[in-house]
Amino acid sequence: MTAWKNDHVLSRKYFPPTEAVKHAVYQFESITLEEMDSVKLMDRFDTKFVFSVDRLTEILQLATDYYRILEIKDHRIFNYQSLYYDTIGFDMYHKHHNRKLNRFKVRKREYVNTGLVFFEVKYKSNKGRTRKKRIEVSNRNRKFCKEEKKFLKKITPYRAKMLVPTLQNNFDRITLVHKHKAERVTIDIDLNYAKGSKMIDLPFLTIVEIKQGRNSGVSDLEKILKDKHILSLNFSKYCMGMVMAYNDLKYNRFKQKLIKINKLSNTRLLYLE
Repeated sequence: MTAWKNDHVLSRKYFPPTEAVKHAVYQFESITLEEMDSVKLMDRFDTKFVFSVDRLTEILQLATDYYRILEIKDHRIFNYQSLYYDTIGFDMYHKHHNRKLNRFKVRKREYVNTGLVFFEVKYKSNKGRTRKKRIEVSNRNRKFCKEEKKFLKKITPYRAKMLVPTLQNNFDRITLVHKHKAERVTIDIDLNYAKGSKMIDLPFLTIVEIKQGRNSGVSDLEKILKDKHILSLNFSKYCMGMVMAYNDLKYNRFKQKLIKINKLSNTRLLYLE
């Protein structure tokens, strides 16, 4: 994992996509980043699914008739690195755990293949909608620059002095865009976390997020997943990583999700009370 400036430089195990997944992603028609701009869906409804990476190839093969895949400079699988911020008392984590709506997540994300860095704020409204706002930045430091401080103050109740870096994650992403509907899908694999020198690798997980506009209708990918008996599961990469990285956080409302991760890992990855 490439560390953010002023942090430890961390090595990470890398579990490259299998040859079957690599082959499957090239069976889709492609879409460019410019074409995808019309399906940004910064204000949307999200549905998530979590299942074993061993099942991903079949799911991709079944989706080729309905979706196109993002391609940039011959790449169809992209590496993302994120640095999350929270208060000293983990206010954002606890609000999510306690199912409070009108809640925020704050992160800095690097799109490694393109070198772009964005400072991003996600907001979950009391209507259940997810809104994401972001600005492109050149700052790769953990400390906020002036532009980030101003952006944070404008759209959140938090101020820069209230927040500290809490967690890093790294994953590979496949992005699908429906051919006819306002729908975008992200498929994340090879997820891992870092806190200081502590590393947590979850190469066995696939996390699918279906992002839809107000009038998108029933998702074709959701139909495929349900036909394969894969049911939706609310899953926050930030919250799951926090539970695994910090030993003393309250996590009772995430326990069933953590049990599922244990089952998918085929080992006792997490020791749950």
